[in-house]
Amino acid sequence: MLLQKTVGEADWKCRKAVSPVISTVIISATLLVILVISSFTSINILELQVVNTEFEQAKTSMLLLNEMIQDVALKQGSAGSIQFSQRSGGICICESTERISIRVDSMELYPFDPSVKFYTVKYRGGSRVSAAEVDLAGSPSLIVGVAGSLGYLRVETGDGVWMVLDYLRLRVVTNTVLKVGSVEYNLSSIFIIRLELGSIGGYGAVTVRVQNMGFTTKTYTYEAGNITLQINVGGRSETFKLTSSGKLVVAITEAVVRVSIT
Repeated sequence: MLLQKTVGEADWKCRKAVSPVISTVIISATLLVILVISSFTSINILELQVVNTEFEQAKTSMLLLNEMIQDVALKQGSAGSIQFSQRSGGICICESTERISIRVDSMELYPFDPSVKFYTVKYRGGSRVSAAEVDLAGSPSLIVGVAGSLGYLRVETGDGVWMVLDYLRLRVVTNTVLKVGSVEYNLSSIFIIRLELGSIGGYGAVTVRVQNMGFTTKTYTYEAGNITLQINVGGRSETFKLTSSGKLVVAITEAVVRVSIT
């Protein structure tokens, strides 16, 4: 009996000696797993903050770019530039599948050259950017007034998050009366900005440069009465009626702005 007790006590002591080692291993493994999970989560959260911050900075840059293009479009030969970061996102100039068409009855007044291409500026957000569709500047309306923005900047989702800036609209200014001798003319001015593709290159931090390449103006004269302009962009259409007691002159001016990325 004494022998059995001694052996039992020895087994108990052995088991007691092994237990702290196993506990230490389990605790260490658990802490290691927690550390790895915490590090992974922290890196993901940090990356989300970085890409979303970059996208917000790109919003500001795109708003400034929109204003710059409209300012440059008013003066021949003028230019401007702005920088964009491309760590997780990227900016590009894309050919538009839509184009502006202006008609009076069956006569097409614009575009002046049917072979010209229209372009839009797009900024692709990083794959982890979270954003909702929203208008940032301008509106999708095809006709804007004197104070309206010719650029329509918005956030689009689907196949990623994008900021899209296009100039597929026109500004109409009416009721400008001109007299030439005894003849009175009622002038209606239409202004259009058409983006042109420049040089493309660069990576990382890039510079977007815009330059006014010149103007083209064509005038059309109509007898007293009224005419209806029909503006088409893609599948959208709007009409605008011009009325005059004297001769009606419609002047369409196209400003070409070249956009380059270097």
